[in-house]
Amino acid sequence: MSDGPHRSLPMRQHWKHVAERAATPAYGPEEIAEAFPIALKKDFREAPVSTIRDILGAGEQNPLFNDNRAKQLEAVRRVCRGSTAGNTLIDCAIEATENGLTGEAALRSALEGALDAHARSGCHQIEEHYRREEPRSTADVRDRLAAARNLCPRSELASELIAGKNDGGDGLRLEKRTGIDEGPSL
Repeated sequence: MSDGPHRSLPMRQHWKHVAERAATPAYGPEEIAEAFPIALKKDFREAPVSTIRDILGAGEQNPLFNDNRAKQLEAVRRVCRGSTAGNTLIDCAIEATENGLTGEAALRSALEGALDAHARSGCHQIEEHYRREEPRSTADVRDRLAAARNLCPRSELASELIAGKNDGGDGLRLEKRTGIDEGPSL
């Protein structure tokens, strides 16, 4: 007997919650979208945001002439080996510097791009799993994930990561809904 195909996903637990909500028709896009920020925050806890902030010049000191930012960002990869969120952030930071951005604008652009890319990657992994397990319901899962991902507040998440509000662990759990009035809308 199985507890559902989301249990066997080779993903972290917080992404399994996203998958479970996406595969359950009782959850609407808004409720699926509630799980995205938590999953993204948990993954980006291991990303070297403060180091990248310093390299991009978004910290207290903003170097005017720093031509080797891409090399410095590539060097940060050694610190976050195995972290897809960290490596995605580094890729987006390099892209932001190549587009001529510096300072806070470069950091914000890199974070928003990395959050979006990481959310897309999680959605693709969930969709691929359901394609193998239940091929008939894949289109529905894909549509529900896309709608929820579009509702995910990436700009606010980027602001929280810039402010360093990702370390405490508070707010990194989905609320259990146990009240009689908290069920699916009719």
